[in-house]
Amino acid sequence: MKILIAAEAGFCFGVKRAMKMTERVVAQGCGEGEKVYSFGPLIHNPQVINRLKEKGVEVADRVEDIENGTVIVRTHGLAPQRMEELRQRVDHVIDATCPYVTKSQSYASQLHKEGYHVLIIGDQNHPEIKGVIGFVNENYTVINTVEGAGKLSFYPKLGVIAQTTFNVGKFNAILSTLSEKANEIRIFNTICDDTFVRQRSAAELAGQADIMIIVGGRNSANTNKLVEICRSIQPRTYHIEEVQEIENIDFQDVQSVGITTGASTPDWIIADVVERLKNLPIHSAVT
Repeated sequence: MKILIAAEAGFCFGVKRAMKMTERVVAQGCGEGEKVYSFGPLIHNPQVINRLKEKGVEVADRVEDIENGTVIVRTHGLAPQRMEELRQRVDHVIDATCPYVTKSQSYASQLHKEGYHVLIIGDQNHPEIKGVIGFVNENYTVINTVEGAGKLSFYPKLGVIAQTTFNVGKFNAILSTLSEKANEIRIFNTICDDTFVRQRSAAELAGQADIMIIVGGRNSANTNKLVEICRSIQPRTYHIEEVQEIENIDFQDVQSVGITTGASTPDWIIADVVERLKNLPIHSAVT
């Protein structure tokens, strides 16, 4: 059985950057009686979050839960109002927001200031989108389907941005339905480069493998989109969060296994998955 690993597996740029920033804070330490917090889980990977907890990084979900110390803003970003609350609460705030998310926030703010109704294509419950909403006040709509686009009201000026990890194909499909929804439409494609390349790579691998294994947190939006894309090509697509879940997969008549990961899955988890596959009672080769 061949084990095929997608070229784009592992941490994305934004996650690598956030992890380096966090590790630097941990290494430097805080003053006596101070703590290191991440405001919300730094990234969407429970194993990584647990490792950070072991190093003393606590997850705070409310400003009120934070005492003296340093706060690291998660990769998904925050609304400006919440950022200001943190700065009022503690002296040290480290902004680990992914630069692609920061750019999306900037475009949202620009569109709002220029009088556009801001259409955000993404998951309204995702922390990234909750943060972006803080830059546009009430002048916005969030959708994530073509059907949602069809129900939009008419606006004189419509400005469009996307969740940075949104499905590229779905984004384009939604855009194709908007021509009759406004007199003027301005579009910023804020899907990050890593997302586009990772989704394309996953789709190509799904067309080659007998089984696809997508490794990543179950609460990871970009991981779930990879599952959706791969499953549309290879029905035998499995989403696992922990390596032992491989034992629940039937590998009968499988000649090749494709592996890709969400943007928050570290290399050491990929290595664990490969090792577990190699130890199955089937001859394996890694490519």
